[in-house]
Amino acid sequence: MTKTQSLRGRLKKYLGWALLISLAALFIYAFANKPALPSEIVLKQDFIPGQSIYIVQDARNPDEPKSLRFYVNNGGDRNDETMKVRLGKTPPFLVSDTDLKDVVIQRVANGLHITLKGAVMRYHSDLYLEDGDTYTTYRVSLEQIDTRPPLPSGR
Repeated sequence: MTKTQSLRGRLKKYLGWALLISLAALFIYAFANKPALPSEIVLKQDFIPGQSIYIVQDARNPDEPKSLRFYVNNGGDRNDETMKVRLGKTPPFLVSDTDLKDVVIQRVANGLHITLKGAVMRYHSDLYLEDGDTYTTYRVSLEQIDTRPPLPSGR
């Protein structure tokens, strides 16, 4: 075996290891930064003239629980993609981990009454909606039904 053949052999070995390490790093990066599932508008319901209630469903991965974000926005006749961007720029008034089938929204005299099953992560009881040059306050009453069994600690 000559020096040239020995050098080529070592070079192939080092390049092989470098390729293997690069592929492993690529797989680790792809796993750590896997793309999130896109959000989806699952309900649009008229609230008052010019304002609609939107429910957007989020899920990071198929094995993670879904969450619903509730918005009130003057939607007009915009498509879902435009509304997802627009709603993403405003904070939701309610965030819950419930399923859409377990949500009931009713219009009441001065606002909304929402009944849902599941946990609530964020909730604002006042909606300040634009009414021409002024803002009108609407109340959001929430009835939450917790279906989770009690924890061993009793909480």
